[in-house]
Amino acid sequence: MNYDVNNIDDNRFELTINISKDDYLDEVQNELKKKRKESNFKGFRKGKTPMGFIKRTFGNAILSDIIRKKIDSGLSEYLKDNNIELMLSPISSENQKPLDININDPKDFSVSFDLYKKPDFEIKGISSEDEYTSYDIEVDEKIIDDEINRLKNQYGKFESFDGDFTKECYITVNAKELDGDKIKESGYETEFTVKIDELEEESKDKILKLHTSDSFDFDIYKFLKDSNEDKVKDYILNIEKNDFEEGEDLGIGNIFKGEIINAEMFAPAELNEEFFNNNNIPNATNEEEYRNILRNEIKKHYDSESEKLLHLDIAEKLKEINEIDFSTEYIERWIKEQYPDKKDDEITQIIEDSKKELKWQSIVDKLLKKYNIEVTKEDLAKRIEEQARVMVGDNPQYISQIIEIMMKDEDRVNKTYNEIFIDKVFSAVANDIKKSRIKTTWEEFMELAKKYNVQAEANKNIESEEE
Repeated sequence: MNYDVNNIDDNRFELTINISKDDYLDEVQNELKKKRKESNFKGFRKGKTPMGFIKRTFGNAILSDIIRKKIDSGLSEYLKDNNIELMLSPISSENQKPLDININDPKDFSVSFDLYKKPDFEIKGISSEDEYTSYDIEVDEKIIDDEINRLKNQYGKFESFDGDFTKECYITVNAKELDGDKIKESGYETEFTVKIDELEEESKDKILKLHTSDSFDFDIYKFLKDSNEDKVKDYILNIEKNDFEEGEDLGIGNIFKGEIINAEMFAPAELNEEFFNNNNIPNATNEEEYRNILRNEIKKHYDSESEKLLHLDIAEKLKEINEIDFSTEYIERWIKEQYPDKKDDEITQIIEDSKKELKWQSIVDKLLKKYNIEVTKEDLAKRIEEQARVMVGDNPQYISQIIEIMMKDEDRVNKTYNEIFIDKVFSAVANDIKKSRIKTTWEEFMELAKKYNVQAEANKNIESEEE
C-alpha cells in the first residue's frame, strides 16, 4: 500500500490510497477458506462445499469488505503518521469512480479522498494586555432581611393577648345578624379572625378602643379594607363560592353585632441556638451568624454567575477577533453529502451555521492544547451533587437517591462532564487576561446577561431545526 498526495491549499489536500493485489489476496483466500469451513449447504457435507461455489456466493462481498477495511486503516495510518487532524470527515474526490469489485478478476485499486485539515492559527485575545470586565455583584441586605423574616414568620406562632389593642393584633369575632337593634331570630351567625390593620379606617379606629369581650355593631360590607362581595363572603360569612350562584340574593342583612371573643398577637420565632438545632440548620447559633451564612452563600452564587458571564464574554471576544478562512466549497460538498434531501436555501443556512460552529471548535481545540485540562471523577461527583441539592435541598437521604439516578443517566453525565471541561478551560483563560472589576447590583447584572440568554435560546432553536 502506498500514497499519493496532491496539496490543494494550506489546509486542503487530495490523498490517494493505492492498494495492490498483493496487499489483499492472501487475506481474501484465508477468508474464503474460513467461510468454506463454516458453511453448511444442502447437498454438501459441512466444510466440503466446493471453493468455486463459495467464491460465487461470498467472494465479491468478502473482497469488498477487505478492500473497505484496507482503505479505512490506510487512511487512519496516514493521518496518524503525519500528525494530521481533520476539521471534517473525508469526502470522496470528485473524480473518484466506483471500484470494480470482481473476485474472479482481482486488480490494483486506487481510492482518492479530499481532506480538510484543522487550520493552524495563533489565537488572539488571551494575554495580560487583553482586558475583560468582571462584575462584583453586591449582596442586597434586603434579600437577607426578607429571608430572615420569612424564617421567623414560618416558625412563629400566635399567642393570646390581653391588653390595649394595636394594629398588629388579631381578633376573633363572633358576629350575629341584627334586625334593627336586636339580634335577628334565626338570623345568620358567623365567626372569623382578622388582623386589625386589615380593617377599613373607621372600623379600625373603633376596634382599637375596645378590649376582649367588648361588643360592637358593624356593616359587614364596610368592615374590611378594600371590601367587596366576594371578600365578605369568604372572610366574614365563611361561605364558599360553590355554595351559591353568581348574583344570588343570600337573604343576609348588612348589619351585625360582633363580640370580640379572643385576641392574639403573632410572635415571630426567635432565631437562637435552640431554633437552629431543632431545624437542622448547621453552623449557626444566633441570627447574626445565620445572616453571615446567607450573605456568604448569596455572594458565592453571585460570584459563580459573574464568572459564567466573564467566560461568555471571553468566548464572544475570541469568536469576534480570531479570523479563520474556511473553504466554503469543501464545506458545501461535505454538507450536501450529509444532508442529501435539503433544499439549496437550507444548505446555505447550514453552511453559515457550520462555519460558526467550526470556528468555535477550532478555538476550543487551540485552548485545549494551550492548557492542560483534566476532569476527574471527583469533579464530576461534586457537580452532580450540586445539581441534586438544587433539586431536593439538603436532605441527605433524598440527595443520595437523586445522585444515584442522575449518575445512571448517560446523557446527563456526558453533558455535565463537558460543562466542567469548558468551565475549567475558561477558568484557566481567565488567569491569563486583564480583568477590570466593576461593582454592580444583581438587577443590573441580570440586564447585562440578557443578551446571552437571548443568544442561547437562538442557538437551541438552530440545533432543534438541524435535528
